[in-house]
Amino acid sequence: MKTSIALIASLATASAFAPTATLPCSRTSSSTLSATRRESIEQLFGSTAAAAAALVLTTAQPAAAATSKAEEAEFNELIEVLKARSEENSEANKNYAMRANKLAKQDFDDVKTRRPKLIIVSTTKGNKILTKEEFSTYNMDGKIDTVYGTRMKQGGGEMKDYNDITYVLKE
Repeated sequence: MKTSIALIASLATASAFAPTATLPCSRTSSSTLSATRRESIEQLFGSTAAAAAALVLTTAQPAAAATSKAEEAEFNELIEVLKARSEENSEANKNYAMRANKLAKQDFDDVKTRRPKLIIVSTTKGNKILTKEEFSTYNMDGKIDTVYGTRMKQGGGEMKDYNDITYVLKE
């Protein structure tokens, strides 16, 4: 099924650059599909050449086509809902696209929360970058040691430097 979808997609892109001429279809293959289904396939792929290729592929698998009637109806319903929503919001989308301040703060409020929190952990093979969730999982399992650096005191001697933290992954 995935290969047929990939084939249909490649045919659709190839036929986008081809002249739009109707391909002759045999009467038996076109009669098996309803007119509305042919129209929906043509709308989906944009040209009759791609629609003919999709037609051949869909008629070659009648068992799969029979089982996917409900999926097709659901897909068509989804397309209709999306088209209606797009038509309702078309004016608002045009105005939003034509606004002067495209780098407004309102568009980037969540930039700090979208960015993943990454932590560098030392391993025997080198450094490894972990996400915050992975780090907390390893830390809860006791697989991470926290090593603090040292610094010199004013009068001499060494003390722990809590600003210089190194995480070491136990293996």
